Amino acid sequence: MKKSGRILFISNGEEENGSPGLRQAILLAEAENATLTILSFYPDLPEQYLYLQQRFEDFLETVIKKSFDAVRSDLGIAENCPDYSVIVRDTEQIPPPISIIREVIRTGYDLVIKDAEPVTGGKGFKGMDMTLLRKCPAPVWLARPSSPPRREGMITVAIDPEIKEAGEHDLSLKLLREASALVGIFNGTLDVVSCWEYEFEKLLRYKAWVNVPEQEIQANIETFRISHKERLDSLIEESGIGCKHHVHHMRGRAEDMIPSFLEQRSTDILIMGSVARTGIPGFLIGNTAENIFERTSCTLLALKPDGYVSPVTL
Repeated sequence: MKKSGRILFISNGEEENGSPGLRQAILLAEAENATLTILSFYPDLPEQYLYLQQRFEDFLETVIKKSFDAVRSDLGIAENCPDYSVIVRDTEQIPPPISIIREVIRTGYDLVIKDAEPVTGGKGFKGMDMTLLRKCPAPVWLARPSSPPRREGMITVAIDPEIKEAGEHDLSLKLLREASALVGIFNGTLDVVSCWEYEFEKLLRYKAWVNVPEQEIQANIETFRISHKERLDSLIEESGIGCKHHVHHMRGRAEDMIPSFLEQRSTDILIMGSVARTGIPGFLIGNTAENIFERTSCTLLALKPDGYVSPVTL
């Protein structure tokens, strides 16, 4: 998120101190000198109670402001920080995630934050969250209860140095820089993780069509490993991140390796791209990214490449 930007927090009206998303939204807004908008949708009232609509909206706004004040005070942030506003509106019979995305498109928010919907087993994300991950043009932050503001939080950024689509190079740089900024805000520790596989290995070992010496296969694997690591190191250097970090260059499928790594490291926040083909509505989220999301139990910050076009229209 760019400094002095605009953050949108999606409220369910019941945050108070129990909302990791509200806590993180306030911390981020204060640290980045950003304005914070708290948006809460409610179902359409029955026709016979429409005369109570304004009173109901005023009540929800009061509840949200009390929650904001309680969390801000608990965090030790001054009363006039951060600059925030509250919007309460009915759904107008439009699914809430579509209404949120339209609000983002209209207003140009730099970051959307919400509490992740509870899921059985604590891993993965449900329908509303997945819709935002797939279709929202702004970065999406889905907060879990176990994540910061605990000091010295563990932050992981997943990088793929193999550039296949336009915009992926810049996305990798953006992921690294966002991760570095969060390390400063949460006084955290940064893990840079990247997975590699020599995709032709199984093919070359299939003796029915070709007989390649084992020594040659191993040499090819090592050449690929070195090249992959060099591209990763080049991205990290180009990003200019100044925070202390640990690089984990792991052999294996990302959808298998990264979820296991997150558990082993007790990661609080995962930062990665929900890689979408830029400018093409319908190419919403990469299979690898979605498979990782389904096995993730920590807070997630997902970014899309510059130029991404949401299929949602105003």
